[in-house]
Amino acid sequence: MLTSEPQWVALYTNPRAEKRAEKNLGEKGYEVYLPLLKELHTWSDRKKWVDVPMLKSYIFARITKFQQVEVLSVSGVSHIVKFNGSVAIIPESDIEMMRDFIAAKMDIHIRTVEQLRRGSRVRICSGGLAGKEGMLVSDSEDGNFAVEITGISMAMVVHVEQEMLELIEENEEQEAAPKTKKYTIR
Repeated sequence: MLTSEPQWVALYTNPRAEKRAEKNLGEKGYEVYLPLLKELHTWSDRKKWVDVPMLKSYIFARITKFQQVEVLSVSGVSHIVKFNGSVAIIPESDIEMMRDFIAAKMDIHIRTVEQLRRGSRVRICSGGLAGKEGMLVSDSEDGNFAVEITGISMAMVVHVEQEMLELIEENEEQEAAPKTKKYTIR
């Protein structure tokens, strides 16, 4: 539930209006995050790297309960994403994780959570993303690391070599539970 303190929420945009909605919200003073990935687009006469939204029709904004109506009136914004009738609050840690994975320039694939096969909980043990926890997705021989973006039933799937991953033991999970940041990983 939204409070009087700003919280991250997912906003669903009109089709292909993510950048416009981000610009319009930013001009109104909102803190907005539109995760962008670079894709190589090919035309008949040229190739060009283009910034495309990582999550089609989704952007993230930090708002209070008093700003809901104003946000909905911004050009490009369709509606605020809800889960079980309540506004889906996106934990700060999910936003940070998206930023970290994009900044690391990893090969990211987006899937709905239902498409993921469940596997072992793992932690990245080396490299610039050491300490990030997620789920090993067994859809490749080398292993993939999946992180759910809470509230919108989407997941980032990032290729991480299996030798960079360590298994999180069940008893370790239970001990760390009180200290763990509040986000869902599948």
